[in-house]
Amino acid sequence: MKKMDKRIPDAELEIMKVIWHNKTPIATSEVKRIIDDEGVNDWTQQTIQTLLNRLIAKEFIAKGKRGKEYIYTPLISESEYISYESKVFFEKMHGNSVTSLMRALFDSKRMSDEDILKLEEIFKEKQQ
Repeated sequence: MKKMDKRIPDAELEIMKVIWHNKTPIATSEVKRIIDDEGVNDWTQQTIQTLLNRLIAKEFIAKGKRGKEYIYTPLISESEYISYESKVFFEKMHGNSVTSLMRALFDSKRMSDEDILKLEEIFKEKQQ
């Protein structure tokens, strides 16, 4: 897998999610079918092809051929990308401060009591 040094724009990320969450290599027609089935976007075949070509140019996916179809394989895993995005977000939005991140999570009121208990367990584990 390659070293990441750039983010994936939202539209391209939707394509990457299809590639990550399905058996690869995956054909263009299969990517289109899945996008259509999800009903989130009404992208044309040309739009999907353009997004795939951008991902190839940025070296996030590789292109091959199976018969008459082009097929695509990820060059980075989803977990690697999530780790990269999380690091960038943490540095950019919280200045690498865990306290800042935790305060934002608590203030957003999106954390359940169960989430808080799990975090307490993790903190206790790390202290030992």
